[in-house]
Amino acid sequence: MNYLAAYKYNKFHWHLTDDQGCIIEIKKYPKLTEVGAWRNGSQVGAYSDMKFDDKKYGGFYTQEQIKEVLAYAAKLHIDVITEIEILGHAQAALAAYPNLGFTDEKLEVWKTRGVSEDIFCSKEETFQFLQDVMDEVIAHFSYVNVHIRDDEVSKKRLKETSFAVILRF
Repeated sequence: MNYLAAYKYNKFHWHLTDDQGCIIEIKKYPKLTEVGAWRNGSQVGAYSDMKFDDKKYGGFYTQEQIKEVLAYAAKLHIDVITEIEILGHAQAALAAYPNLGFTDEKLEVWKTRGVSEDIFCSKEETFQFLQDVMDEVIAHFSYVNVHIRDDEVSKKRLKETSFAVILRF
């Protein structure tokens, strides 16, 4: 953040969820960090090589740590815009809560780059989960915008069914 302030940037876009990990603590859903914040390896080298190491990788920010980051950013006059993936990039969340997906298949947090074919399924428990997550996220971030991303979505599951998550916030 010091570099942002030194160059007079006043916005920090903080990406907190992805197929490769959920890095924000959501107290109502502890498996997001117990399971979803850790992957069993990372892609190494060129994407086309599809080679992976076997090192456990991950971690997450507690809500207390997020408060500290936000307070420090405010001191530097930097607005923090959080990004939460809603449709695509849901594999880490689905590894923690597979009942929210289209299948009950046990998934792992993704090791590769790119976009997983597994996405949230449109059902009441998914909507409740997303609402609960957003309620906890929004409670911490004072900036008026939250980036709810849904543009990188594999169409495979959407073609298999007529159901998909439609935002109701």
